[in-house]
Amino acid sequence: MYQIKLVLLLGLLGLSLQVSAQTRSDATDSTTFPSSLESGKILYQQGRYDEALALFQQAVKQDGSSAPAHYWLGMTQYALGDFREALSSFRKATLQGKNWAPGYIGMGKTYLKLKNRKMDARNALRTAIRLDPDNADAQYHLGMSYMNVKKVDAIVGSDRDGRAFFKKAVELNPHHQDAYYQLGRCYDSFPKPEYGNAMEAYFNQYLVNPDHDRTFERFTNVCFRTEAFEKGAELLWQLVEESGEAVTDEVRSLQLQFSLLSGSTERQLNQLQEALETYISSLDSDERAVFRDLSHVAPPEELKEWQNAEGSERDALWQAFWDGRDSNPATVENERLVEHYRRVLYALNHFSEGQHPYDRRGEIYVRYGTPDDRRPFLMRRLETTFSVFQPSANPAVDAIRERNMRSGYVLRVGRGDPVALIDEEIMQLQGFDLGSVDLWASSSEGDPFGLLKRLVGETYKEESWVYVPHNIELYFVDQMGGGKFDYPLQMIYEGGDPLGVITGFKLMQRFDTHHPQRVAANLIAERPEEYLHDFGGDPLEYAFDVVSFRADDGATELDLSYSIPVWQFGDVSDGRGNSTRLEHQVTLRDSTMSPAFTHTFGFGPFDRPKRQLAETQVKVPVYTLPGSVVAPPGNFTLAVQVRDESSQRTGVYRKPVTLSDYRGRGLLISDLKLANSITPTTNPGPFVRKGLNIVPNPGRLYPSGQLVFVYYEVYNLAIDDAGRTSYETLYEITPMGMPALRNRFARPPGDIQTVMSFFEGEGDSSEEAEYTALDTTDLEAGEYVLTVTLTDRHAGTSVTKSVNFMVVKP
Repeated sequence: MYQIKLVLLLGLLGLSLQVSAQTRSDATDSTTFPSSLESGKILYQQGRYDEALALFQQAVKQDGSSAPAHYWLGMTQYALGDFREALSSFRKATLQGKNWAPGYIGMGKTYLKLKNRKMDARNALRTAIRLDPDNADAQYHLGMSYMNVKKVDAIVGSDRDGRAFFKKAVELNPHHQDAYYQLGRCYDSFPKPEYGNAMEAYFNQYLVNPDHDRTFERFTNVCFRTEAFEKGAELLWQLVEESGEAVTDEVRSLQLQFSLLSGSTERQLNQLQEALETYISSLDSDERAVFRDLSHVAPPEELKEWQNAEGSERDALWQAFWDGRDSNPATVENERLVEHYRRVLYALNHFSEGQHPYDRRGEIYVRYGTPDDRRPFLMRRLETTFSVFQPSANPAVDAIRERNMRSGYVLRVGRGDPVALIDEEIMQLQGFDLGSVDLWASSSEGDPFGLLKRLVGETYKEESWVYVPHNIELYFVDQMGGGKFDYPLQMIYEGGDPLGVITGFKLMQRFDTHHPQRVAANLIAERPEEYLHDFGGDPLEYAFDVVSFRADDGATELDLSYSIPVWQFGDVSDGRGNSTRLEHQVTLRDSTMSPAFTHTFGFGPFDRPKRQLAETQVKVPVYTLPGSVVAPPGNFTLAVQVRDESSQRTGVYRKPVTLSDYRGRGLLISDLKLANSITPTTNPGPFVRKGLNIVPNPGRLYPSGQLVFVYYEVYNLAIDDAGRTSYETLYEITPMGMPALRNRFARPPGDIQTVMSFFEGEGDSSEEAEYTALDTTDLEAGEYVLTVTLTDRHAGTSVTKSVNFMVVKP
């Protein structure tokens, strides 16, 4: 009896040990066979599958009851592509470890490699999830069982794809090497694609696994297909900021391209242009030439000059071309050039399938940018466009298309062979009964309708582009089916009777006049390119004036003043705040329009009006603002930008200026600053200079009878032995166009147009601040020139400066 009990006890103990062996961890089990199982796993991780296979086979021979030994043997056979043997090994692993999830996961993913075994895969994987709900790989492979499912394999009520399981997989393991990618594939599929989610999934996969074979390609593809460039740029910008130098050149290049293509690059436009120039310089010569080519933007004369030039001269002409077209010369960056780069990049990515660098659509896009409406469609051979278009959301676009169909160009696609007109067609083309028209037919056949039925399968891809500002519609046709779009072929129209002959001839004339190629050629001849920069708000109107003085160190000081009507700032009821600031930028450009100097600063905050002020209100309140900065002397084009922070109104103005060089030792005079009032003061203030409060008049407009105040400074006056200076000043007001005399004794008898005032002065300093007020009572409305001539009596030298102003009726 004792012996029987002992045997029974040992039997139960053996069963307990077997169950324990099946459920314990892989690591614990493998300690029994460190020379085979553990060594095999090391070789497996190194990708040395053939060597690992032998060790795992040995491990199985040593202990056929080891579930991990069978599992790793199956994993190696799976890696070697021997799926039948792998399935057998995984099945044995599940027999030895019925509650061990990895064996079922191995079975599930192997079933997916075998034909028509998806249901078996799902059963195995669901068992694994029941045993180990937190296993990300089980969720992932179950998701894979729902990918690329054929309609015949679909089960009513089942998951349409694996997204639910992939979501769970990344939730359990945020660093999964492929789950985000597969989740992206689910979002990036019909019938209801979610492209934004797809982009984020692909992007997350790249963050987790930058070496993933296709994730970056898929991410890029979705961005280009959906033109979600802004979102793409935002995600990649985040990656660049976080990863710094570790970011690949591919990522940097794509981030740059998306930033450019998004069109919302105002915040970093200067950085973008610099990065673009670096990127383009890194391209090979053929690719770089596409971005540098002026063929599709320059007028004929400039283009010919540029094409005939070489080397540095060619580069200088190219730079001058774009500097002269800068949309906002007040900024250092060239918005027009950045837009050109964007258009070229877009054309290369969307219109280059059939031709290098891009087809006819790309040429028009580079010249004029995105059309107001771009409509791709398919047409059968010998069909017209009457039944193709549906109304758009833009009435102006629809009006242009309707006018074109009624009295302009009617698209017809085909091989270019002559076509016969029948009575119904004549009525259609003359504007009657604009319904569905399938009446075009080849004249080489006696039965046009029969021929049409035989040709119904011959279709062409077309696009209609409408540019509302130019009042045109352009057609492009993929004539050969290779992706190269061009203007439609010219057609010849025939008629079988006198009416048909006459109508055919008139139609040929009409269609030739309005043919897209001719319409485009006329536009190009008139305006080779166009770009209207979006400043982000309505125009800001203001007057500004600029004069120069000598700074304390002898440098040239630029003195700026602005007059801005307050009504443009809106009022506090619009919800944009009780106050606002003005952002200001001033840039000096040289004779080639290259920036020589730039400076930014701000004004404010200012209180916004409590109620809306009308533009036409009499005596509209005005903000008058001062500003000063040290700048280089010389002849420049001064460009100024002022932007209202609240309304985003922006004003950009330019004017030629000559900034005097005050570094000399001879007699010098500053520019003349016109003002509304000048009064002595001991207090500081925004308009105070040299102890005078000078309230500027940037617009230089004076109602008749109002005093014209003028301020200027004189430098390097000679001092005599007594330490005194002596000088005389002549003020002349002459009508615009009439030269100043600059000599009070040279005034001819009977001259009643010139207003003269003469003053004598002396002092004890070589530098003097002078001002006076001139009466305009006797001046008629018009433009005048004030000329100040100062003569140093000790040195016998004279200097002169002039400024123009307007006298208006009060």
